[in-house]
Amino acid sequence: MKDPDAAAAQRQFVSTDDAYLLQLRGKRRPFSVDRVLRGVLRLPAAAERKARIYDRRLPAPVSLGSEAPVIDDPWLAAAVRVRAERSRFEGAWRLRGDVRVDPGPHPLVFNGNRFVSSSAGIGADVEPPIWRHYARRLAGRPIMRVDRAILLRDSWDNNYWHLLHDILPRLVMAEALEIDPAIPAVVGHNFFLQHNDRLAGTRFLTERPLIVQARGQTLRCEELYLLRPGEFSSHWTPAVVDRIPRAEVAVNAGARRVFCRRKVASDGRREIANGPEIEAIFADAGFVTVDPATMTMSQQRAVFEGAEIVAGANGAAFANAVFRNGKPLTIGALISSNWLSTTFPTMAMAYDFGYVGCVVEAVGESQAAPIAVPADTARRLIDRVLADGARRQARAGS
Repeated sequence: MKDPDAAAAQRQFVSTDDAYLLQLRGKRRPFSVDRVLRGVLRLPAAAERKARIYDRRLPAPVSLGSEAPVIDDPWLAAAVRVRAERSRFEGAWRLRGDVRVDPGPHPLVFNGNRFVSSSAGIGADVEPPIWRHYARRLAGRPIMRVDRAILLRDSWDNNYWHLLHDILPRLVMAEALEIDPAIPAVVGHNFFLQHNDRLAGTRFLTERPLIVQARGQTLRCEELYLLRPGEFSSHWTPAVVDRIPRAEVAVNAGARRVFCRRKVASDGRREIANGPEIEAIFADAGFVTVDPATMTMSQQRAVFEGAEIVAGANGAAFANAVFRNGKPLTIGALISSNWLSTTFPTMAMAYDFGYVGCVVEAVGESQAAPIAVPADTARRLIDRVLADGARRQARAGS
């Protein structure tokens, strides 16, 4: 294996994986003034524990007995192992008094002008700066007032993956914790723009009031529920799926092998530059092509709950693996060399799915650059996922 710093120069990991790479290199995080501010201005640990109304420790994915993902990049595989060895935690807090939610891209929470560390995410490896909140407060920025609320906003609330894995489970948690259904949930200003159509027909839009935190306005309330489902917490999945009715009519519903396109209605990031050629290769192997970005969640459930093998460029479409919870599934990933992520293979371990990943060189330097997939790489991935899928189906039937 090459020197990790040399390997990192050739590959780009997503920023949320920085902590795992540092651990692999035996290094510590660099000094950060904002981290010092967090320590000085955070809500005391005793006060945060007092506000906690629920907590649960979840086992590390590696301890669940799942098979390790098969990935052809040794440093990505090593980073996945580091992440999969970490235990997981979930919790819920009821904060009272002068509670404020910052309007920035990261919905950081402050109670009595003290930073609530759990609002940055449990075990979060990204540290959004807190000083902007204090600057906004000194500048007298607009305030939006409500009496009570549940925070549904998320740093990634415009992303389908996080909608299905991080945001919607909070509504399930709220019901399980018997939080008054009249208390509204707060979403970001672009939530309905991104997700209103795909959520059509689900219970998520009707089971409790939803209010929008306007752009640039600090949310201020007397009581705020902060809910944090554990990472890849499959125990919430059945209740999430139950809120999504299966579409009666959906193109390619019932297909056992599905290839996910990232072009027609997606933002075009990390799309496959030679998409028609690669789709034809997968079609020859019995795969049907779908474009999840054009589909409602009900349509995606209808397609993916019957799929035994799902393949495509690494991305949010693999969130639909939750519709196979408790059933065999193999994921075949074409991974951009400019966008290596531990999230998808670690999720597969947590759900006991198979994961086979082939790293493909990006055409360009940006993380959003398209990938050009060699035909032999596509065929190699097909051979591997078909073998893994057959083995899992045989094991499930035995």
